Amino acid sequence: MTDPRHLNALATAGNRRARSTRALATTLAVALIPLGAASAAAAGSAAPAAKSTTKSPAVDIGKPGLPEKRSVTKLAPGVSVTTIVRGGAPARAGAINTTPYGPWRIRVATIEPGRAKGQLRTAIGYDLAHSETVSTLGTWSRSLVAMNGSFFAFTRSKAYPGDPLGLAVNGGTIVSEPMRVAGHVGLLMDSTSKKLRMGSYTWTATLTGSTPGNTREVLAVGAVNSPPVVPADCTLPGSAGCTSRGSVIRFTPHWAKTTPAGVGSEVVLGKDGCVVRATPRRGTALTPAQTSIQATGTSAARLLELAGSGCPAFSETLRDGSGKAVKLTPTTFGVTGRYRLLADGKNVAPSGSSAFLRRHPRSIMGSTADGTVMMVTIDGRSTLSVGATLVEAASVARSLGMTNAVNLDGGGSTAMAVRGKVLNRLSEGRERAVGDAVVFMP
Repeated sequence: MTDPRHLNALATAGNRRARSTRALATTLAVALIPLGAASAAAAGSAAPAAKSTTKSPAVDIGKPGLPEKRSVTKLAPGVSVTTIVRGGAPARAGAINTTPYGPWRIRVATIEPGRAKGQLRTAIGYDLAHSETVSTLGTWSRSLVAMNGSFFAFTRSKAYPGDPLGLAVNGGTIVSEPMRVAGHVGLLMDSTSKKLRMGSYTWTATLTGSTPGNTREVLAVGAVNSPPVVPADCTLPGSAGCTSRGSVIRFTPHWAKTTPAGVGSEVVLGKDGCVVRATPRRGTALTPAQTSIQATGTSAARLLELAGSGCPAFSETLRDGSGKAVKLTPTTFGVTGRYRLLADGKNVAPSGSSAFLRRHPRSIMGSTADGTVMMVTIDGRSTLSVGATLVEAASVARSLGMTNAVNLDGGGSTAMAVRGKVLNRLSEGRERAVGDAVVFMP
């Protein structure tokens, strides 16, 4: 990763990018600012001494009666991290995926809404398109706890590896739309109340304006912050043979230093929704107050026609599984997981033998009946911690007291950092740069 990304919800205007000096990060209205040396000093501060306890019920994974040790570190009033080691001797390398004896190493970050003073939200780097490690995002945001969040493009896109795969919300702005992928679960959180909401979501958006003949026209917008597809018959500027509709994509300032360049058209809209500029090509820099719409194929000409109305109206709606519109506010943040683990206390995780469902490192987020939020990592792919299937992960979540939980990105992405320092044993031996993180900021 060569272009870290980070945005700030508490900062004022400014859009200074400085890869060489991380203290001068991109400033946007809804993200987190890298804090440079000051953050590093905060991250290096000593955590309170851990206290051992064995009073909690045993974790429900593996054979009953396995030895289990716990230590609890209190980070702040209402915020703690529990380390659980279940099982004894290391597993045989060939038995990692089948042994009922473990061992397992689990970290549980607990945030009590009534006592914890701070914000529960997401963190991204300098921009949405690129990726950064959880520990760096934790340091930049001065968070007490940070854990990896959404599934993201990773190896699918060398140019934009941090692109979220599914719903992502930053300070009430939809920065990535829901995808129609089996098992995808949107997890919305309120940064102030710390309430979680999870389920399936759909998104629709339109741009409405008038053509030169004063005819009202509506252009459907297909995605947010995702490089548009250029149809094969529309790859040349002004191609007379272009007959394919192409893509229409909305871009926010979260995306990258510039929007994707190439054949097509782009209309930049100001804070008031009116056209700042319209060009018969794609690729531009956006200020924190601007957004843009890009189009390819035959939609490119239609977009420029709508821009002629001066102030084409952009409208979007996010709906939950029942079809009800979801109200987003500046305190709304969200990530995407894959597969619900618990629903009202019931284990709803899918079982099976496919690779995704088998034992891997897992990252889990959920809440208890009284609203206590938990972020959990289970180390895996090691003789020292064998990982968990989705069904096992759900059992762990329920035994920890959660009633609703979702499986976030796992495997090599699974990481939990406290004050910017990684706690868990990473399955790849080093941190993987990820698309975003869930953080608790005091």
